[in-house]
Amino acid sequence: MTAALQRLLAVGVRLGRRLCRTPVILATAVLACGLLTHASKPAMYGLSALMAAPAEAATPEPLSAKIREKRALIEATQRRLEESRRKLHVARFKEQTIAQQLDDVQNSIARIRMDLESLRGVIARNQLRLAIRRNQLQAARDSLNRHRDALNHRVIDVYEYGNTSYLDVLLSATSFIDFIERWDFVRYILRSDAQLIASVNVEQARYERLVGELETAQAALLSAKEEQLRRNDQLGVLAGERRQLLSIAQSQRSVIAQQVGELENLSAAEEARLQELIRERQRQEELAALRARLAAAQARRAAAIAAGLPPPVERPEGGPVVFAWPVRGPITSPFGMRTDPVTGRYQLHSGIDIGAGYGVPIQASADGIVLYAGWYGGYGNAIILDHGSGLSTLYAHCSAMYVSQGQNIQRGQVIGAVGATGWATGPHLHFEIRVNGVPVDPLSRL
Repeated sequence: MTAALQRLLAVGVRLGRRLCRTPVILATAVLACGLLTHASKPAMYGLSALMAAPAEAATPEPLSAKIREKRALIEATQRRLEESRRKLHVARFKEQTIAQQLDDVQNSIARIRMDLESLRGVIARNQLRLAIRRNQLQAARDSLNRHRDALNHRVIDVYEYGNTSYLDVLLSATSFIDFIERWDFVRYILRSDAQLIASVNVEQARYERLVGELETAQAALLSAKEEQLRRNDQLGVLAGERRQLLSIAQSQRSVIAQQVGELENLSAAEEARLQELIRERQRQEELAALRARLAAAQARRAAAIAAGLPPPVERPEGGPVVFAWPVRGPITSPFGMRTDPVTGRYQLHSGIDIGAGYGVPIQASADGIVLYAGWYGGYGNAIILDHGSGLSTLYAHCSAMYVSQGQNIQRGQVIGAVGATGWATGPHLHFEIRVNGVPVDPLSRL
């Protein structure tokens, strides 16, 4: 037992003995000491100072003013944080857009390269076919040249051996049978030469047409290849530019993310200080309530003694706080570590998200006093209730709030409506239970 507690116990004992020689007031004083053993040292010192000199209990600056200042600072930090998160969202969207553009360019480059490979194969096959057709055309030309040479030789023979015509050959026949034979021979030679020359001319014309078509196709293929190579070069330059832009966007996003992290840490520290101020005020309120109970007990005892009645038996007040569900609906996100759907950061989800439609009434989870009702940064419109004993609840993302600060609230009373204000991806209720400012899993208390 500490010296302060011993002194406090002695004060209670002396007070009880002065007012009455019965053990009831002594028990009341001991009860007060027992309650204070669960409070912090400032609360014990505050009670001792109050008992010693009530006029000195006032602080130079009320805690409510400190709380208002801290809340104003938190709201300013939250506004900066929301602006930085908005910039981070824009930077991430820009980075994703550039990355998608880079992927599209790279996919286009891959398709062009596949087209180039296909064109190279078609060009190679066309070159092979063109070579074959050129060889066939050359063979036809050689055949035509040979037949023309044979015809020329016959002409030369006619020139060298006289101007003998086919008619002379026929007329020089010695008999009719000889004439018929000569006629068949001359006709065969004429028909054969005509057919052969015509055939070779047709083959030459066909091969020339095929060669022309292949050369045209080859020129078109080469032109397409050059166009694909040009597009490939352009896309390569574009891909390089997108890589540079992506690198810049990633750097910008990294800087903004660092700023968001710093602001979140600052906001968390400021909120911790606010919670400490709220806990301190709660301790003072509990101390004031205890002081009032002690004074009331003393007054009741003095009145009973003055009336000649037996002193009343004082019983301790209060009990465990029982919490109820603020809305009915499925849990869409439980308490614990998760990747934040808005910021993308892996961090503690300090409450539970209960799925409910827009405008669904929100009921107070337990009796309490409204500590705060207003805009609370990423929580949007939020309501904080103080339930005593260091317990508080928070109702976030409200579309409407029906209570005000300092108002007494009963369990089940409608205090607001479900919404999607602040950092929310859709209408739901973010519900928290805090013990001495520290968030706990609400499912362990509901």
